[in-house]
Amino acid sequence: MGFISGVITGIAISAGAAAWYMSRSGQQFRDQHRVEARLGEMGDLLERRTREIQSTVNTQFDEMRATADATASETATRLDDASAAAAEEAAATAAAAEEAAATAAAAETARKPRKPSTAAD
Repeated sequence: MGFISGVITGIAISAGAAAWYMSRSGQQFRDQHRVEARLGEMGDLLERRTREIQSTVNTQFDEMRATADATASETATRLDDASAAAAEEAAATAAAAEEAAATAAAAETARKPRKPSTAAD
C-alpha cells in the first residue's frame, strides 16, 4: 500500500506543479500581451500626434509661403514703379541736358565775332 500511495502522491504533486507552472506561464503570457497592447496604443498615439503636428506645420508653412509670395509681389511692384519713375527722371534729365547743350551751342555761335569781309578775299 505504501508504493501505491507514493505513486498517487507523486502524481498529485506532479499535477499540482504542472498546474502551477501553467498558471505562471499563462500569467507571463498575459503580462507580455498587455505590454504589447500598451505599446501598440502608444505607437498609435504617437502616430496620431505626429500627423497632427505635421498638418499644423504644413499649414503654418503654407501661410508663411503665401505671406512671402505677397511680399515679393508687392516688392516687385514697388521696384517696377521705382524703375519707371527713375527712367522718366533720366529721360527728363537727358532732355534738359540736350536742351542746355543746344542753348550753350547757340550762345557760343552768337558770341563768336564775325570776320569783316574784305574785298580781297
